[in-house]
Amino acid sequence: MTNTGIDGRILKAMFGAGVEQVSDNIALINQLNVFPVPDGDTGINLYHTLQRAWQEIAKSDEEAVCVVAERFAYGALMGARGNSGTIMSQLLTGFADGLGQAPLLSVPLFIEACRSAVERAYAAVSQPVEGTILTVARESLDALSAEAPLAENLASLVDAAEASLNNTPNLLPLLKEAGVVDAGGMGLLCFLQGMRQRQRQDGTQLQVPSISHVEHPAPLSPSVEAYGYDVQFLMLGELLDVDAARREMEQLGWSVIVVGDPSAVKVHLHADNPAPALDYAVKTGAALTDVVIENMQLQAMDFAKSKEQQAPGAGAPAVSVIAVADGDGMQAIFRDLNCALTIAGGAGKNPSTEDFLGAIERNPAQSVIILPNHKDVAQAAEQAASLQTAKRVRIVPTTSMPQGISAMVAYGDATDKNIEYDAMVAAMEAASAAVNTIQITRATRAARINGLDIHERDFIAIIDGVIGAAETNIESSLSKALAFIGIKDKELATLYCGAGFTTSAANNLIESLLLTIEGIEFEAVYGGQSLYPLLVSVE
Repeated sequence: MTNTGIDGRILKAMFGAGVEQVSDNIALINQLNVFPVPDGDTGINLYHTLQRAWQEIAKSDEEAVCVVAERFAYGALMGARGNSGTIMSQLLTGFADGLGQAPLLSVPLFIEACRSAVERAYAAVSQPVEGTILTVARESLDALSAEAPLAENLASLVDAAEASLNNTPNLLPLLKEAGVVDAGGMGLLCFLQGMRQRQRQDGTQLQVPSISHVEHPAPLSPSVEAYGYDVQFLMLGELLDVDAARREMEQLGWSVIVVGDPSAVKVHLHADNPAPALDYAVKTGAALTDVVIENMQLQAMDFAKSKEQQAPGAGAPAVSVIAVADGDGMQAIFRDLNCALTIAGGAGKNPSTEDFLGAIERNPAQSVIILPNHKDVAQAAEQAASLQTAKRVRIVPTTSMPQGISAMVAYGDATDKNIEYDAMVAAMEAASAAVNTIQITRATRAARINGLDIHERDFIAIIDGVIGAAETNIESSLSKALAFIGIKDKELATLYCGAGFTTSAANNLIESLLLTIEGIEFEAVYGGQSLYPLLVSVE
């Protein structure tokens, strides 16, 4: 640090320390998920967002803070995953915008950049919710003073962020009932804490941190030849070492996500060869289950080949669809419904803005519709749509895969009738909104949500985003969820089987349900989705 401010090399080191601090606290941030479900992934989303940002500056010796901040923000925009990751990317973009063309970061400029960051983030959210990462960022501004040195301002910013985070349960009743603070706000606090710890009086004493978790970045919009295999499996046992498994997987592939506890570890990675990852898991003594291996290269080649073999003169479709889907069965369903491209996404692996941009570019049509199929995916999709101008892109705000499937049926009907683009989008939105979705999984911890006392390992039913049942067995949970919805005017309930729950088990469940439930038809379909034994579409 000089008397006039800090330069790009010091800012780079501070950013790097912030990334490292988030990386070290992924599990903590994940555990703050309000719902006690196994796919709490805010920490993972923030990590991948900042990991991509770090790639942009990792090898840079740039001395101008404006350039370092701009590159870091660009990487965050491309890597943004989930709601918190997307908001973080907007905070960093606003911070970079506030620096203008400045070579050094002074106190007035730091305050202006922080204000710009908050304004940009709030403007990017159509309906800002207080008690979240947005609140933590905004309330931290009150601690800044033009009269204080930069180091003191940074310390005050962190202290104010911590105080704001601790107050988030008083602003969001769900947080208070669950007994947690906001996960996204915790992620922001970790990032700021890392920056504060790295900041020094003498820039010559700074060493850019070595961030082990960022040494194996995910490939950027890979070509057909570079996709490799998508490998997923669950390790079950005793005294499993989550950190050791993560380190090993990072040596074997990319897009690595390893989460869990000593009794169950969920692994996801992309690799050129799936065998070493499975071999490692077996050698630990763990029991393997929910093993899924998808050849992404063959999928991409099949798609490319199908486009090459289109009838002469047929050309690209007028409108095509990109959908996010978790599980080989679900992806096959979307493809069967003429979805042009599916993006693998689910628990702990939300697609990034860059993933959407690549899919939009590869999509054969000039008018594109995206189905995010998850509440934490829509913002990254919207961000991708806003960053490109070559095509028309609309987002149908589906929050579950059953909603997405219903939207695809409407797409097929609209295509057959040659309905124009805007009317097609409206029809898909209406179709998806008419579907109730029940998600059933096992509770990862005891909790009290919506007045329900939930015990660890209960089967909880999330009904259109609200926990409506928590029972010791899956049949009781589903029965209460159906009663919660009210099936008097419903015709069909489709059970999509995943996470080790077979279609045979689903058919047995249906037989049992039919003993007490009348007036609705049931069917079982293989979905292959991770962590959720059942997804149920009621329409």
